[in-house]
Amino acid sequence: MFSKILNSPYLPHAIYSLAITSISIHLVSQKRNIAEDKARVTARISILESVSKELREDKDISLDELDRLHRLARPPAPKENGGRIKEVIRWKEVFLGPKRSAGPEMSDLDRQDWEKIKEELEPQK
Repeated sequence: MFSKILNSPYLPHAIYSLAITSISIHLVSQKRNIAEDKARVTARISILESVSKELREDKDISLDELDRLHRLARPPAPKENGGRIKEVIRWKEVFLGPKRSAGPEMSDLDRQDWEKIKEELEPQK
């Protein structure tokens, strides 16, 4: 029975259709990820522009508000391997989608900068 399936004239068509479907799903997923990244960057720019506008106008921004805006504007940390960003896409991810982390991560340098800003703003209050 298995040999009949392997000798079937429809087997190449089934494999081609599976490959095309897989590639299509992957491309749609990539397109969605790019749109999400673009929206995230646009939102970050908007938030940072509003903060810079308020600071130029000498408006007093509370530490809580600045912390909230910083969390909104924080970029997701890239996953790096040896200095290069390595992206490996497995078949499971093609069909089920990529794994999502629980929340955005802050790099060590961002965390140090944020602590310095907090220390500078606390004596002013």
